[in-house]
Amino acid sequence: MRIHHIGWAVSSLGEHHDHFAGQLGLPYEGVEKFPTLSVAFYDAGSCLIELLEATDPSDDVAHFVRRRGEGIHHLAYVVDDVAEALREAGVRGLRLIDHRPRPGARGTQIGFVDPQRPDGVLVEYVQLPPDPSPFSTSATNGEM
Repeated sequence: MRIHHIGWAVSSLGEHHDHFAGQLGLPYEGVEKFPTLSVAFYDAGSCLIELLEATDPSDDVAHFVRRRGEGIHHLAYVVDDVAEALREAGVRGLRLIDHRPRPGARGTQIGFVDPQRPDGVLVEYVQLPPDPSPFSTSATNGEM
């Protein structure tokens, strides 16, 4: 498995854009909006950085930021088959957050596994779409 992206929970995408794009010089690849979440993408070379901003206080990312503060929320690994990766994780005794794949950003299928440690980071399995660009570019390249 290789790392696809690092999910970073923030309270405001705009407040972090200058750091990731300006100070770190990571190319900004756009933002994708979901009903309770906005996700901004930055190309870090061999993987993406995903900034996650909850737009609804009931979203899991909002709970994370309130409980732990801003920071690394999850590590995402590319897998050939999310359903199979989740099944194998369950067989190994890991607690599944998602029991079946669900739609993710940029046309992916995803599934989350609980780290089962208070200091742990969530694990996300990512199945890329059939013909993805290096990072699958369906996000809008709009302004931050």
